[in-house]
Amino acid sequence: MALPNATHEHVLQAGSVQARLAKIYAEALFVTAQKENAVDAAGEELNAFVTGVLDKSPEIEPFLSSPAIGKKIKAAVLDEALPGRASDLFRGLFATLAKNGRLELIRGITAAYRQMLDERAGRVRVKVTAAANLSDAQQGALTAMLSDLLKQQPVLDVRVDPDILGGMIVQVGDRVIDTSVRTRLLTLRTLLLDKGSSYVTGN
Repeated sequence: MALPNATHEHVLQAGSVQARLAKIYAEALFVTAQKENAVDAAGEELNAFVTGVLDKSPEIEPFLSSPAIGKKIKAAVLDEALPGRASDLFRGLFATLAKNGRLELIRGITAAYRQMLDERAGRVRVKVTAAANLSDAQQGALTAMLSDLLKQQPVLDVRVDPDILGGMIVQVGDRVIDTSVRTRLLTLRTLLLDKGSSYVTGN
């Protein structure tokens, strides 16, 4: 998988630049996986590594991103961390990242690759924040409504946040639909404060 060596970026641009780099690596992996008829398998391996290694061992990501640790040491540790059944394609990705000093991009690559799989399958990720757990019936109704609205198959990522009090917040990409009680109360409070200010000024 041929990829350009990455250069050092200005710290203020790191977020957006790293996102673009992660997408480049994900696209290169996708093309290679297509040639090997392993597009879905590669996605599963990426997800398994993130959930099974990075999420369970939080100390690994700071280790991977530390400039004080050499590439060879990182590559050796990652080689130990990879499951024995990891594919040659998966190991090749890590070898390339290690060579270019970009092992810290793995989570971003996983997210970018998953988005590519979703686009290919006509799926769209939807973040849902609710005050309490949604029942199967509620999730089914929300999925049906979003499917009709978006003309794509929504994949719900439901999170519970009691602080929103009630209702829910639905986010699709950059679009946010906020029907939470907390937001409605804040809006009402703002309106009341504005109205009170009008009374004081005589407007």
